[in-house]
Parts: sequence; structure tokens; C-alpha cells
Amino acid sequence: MCWFVAYSKSRNEFKAANYFDKCGINSFVPVYEEKREWSDRVKKIKVPAISGYVFFELNKLDYTLVNLNPFIRNVLRQNGKPITITAKEIETLKTALSGFNIAKNVNSGDNVKILTGLFKNKTGLVDCIDNQTLTLLINSIKVKLSLADTRLRAVI
Repeated sequence: MCWFVAYSKSRNEFKAANYFDKCGINSFVPVYEEKREWSDRVKKIKVPAISGYVFFELNKLDYTLVNLNPFIRNVLRQNGKPITITAKEIETLKTALSGFNIAKNVNSGDNVKILTGLFKNKTGLVDCIDNQTLTLLINSIKVKLSLADTRLRAVI
């Protein structure tokens, strides 16, 4: 068995993988969870790690079978031949994404910009970092934020 890569239609990675699964073809879309914020709610959603691509496993590439999938544009090729991926590489990708977490490489004294939440787009100075919270100085006002719900970016 060999893994192949297909380019999916825009934002149809999961639909293409589901179609392959219904046809009995083993497929994989690398994903990670991300918190998205709307005006009325915050929700965890699954986002493709490699947008636009679906990995699928076949003994031999059958274009008639792949072309039946309405969510696929084409199979990726290099020098006219379809790109093949080993099962070991797919397993490596799966294990790398299983423990994916957005790292917070912020230290005391750093200037940061808040990307989400009530203080969105405000900049401040990191005062101290505990296990679960971060204290910022925003215009000499101390604000305590939860590390789990806050996304920060260092300001240069």
C-alpha cells in the first residue's frame, strides 16, 4: 500500500476525506484544534494543518476512482509522476500533530500584543507569569489574563 496526495477544492479537505472513507479508501487530513472567537461565542474547531491537501492510501493509483471524488481537483505530481509517501512519514505527521500546542514563548519584561479577548489589539508589558495566568501592565494598569484563553504576539 502506498500513500498519495490529492489537492482538494477550497475548504473541502474534510469532505474529500469523508468521501474517500465512504468508498472504502483509507484517507487522512492532518488537523489541529484552534479556538475561534465570534461576537457571541468562542468555539474549538479543527483546522487543516496543511490546507488544501488530502492524503489517501491505495495499492496502485487508479485515476478513475480518484476522479469520482467531487471534492478533489487533482493528484499531486512531480515530473509527471504522482507523489508517493511512505506509511512511516504519515505516522510521523500524525504523531507530530497529536501533541500540537500553540507555544507561549513570552518572558517577563517582553512587550506583547493581545490577539483575542476583551483586550484585543492592546499592547502591554509582561509583569509576571504563573502556571495558569499572565499579568500584563497596560498603561500602568495591571491586568491578569488566563494563559489558556489568551493569544499573544511579541511586539518588536
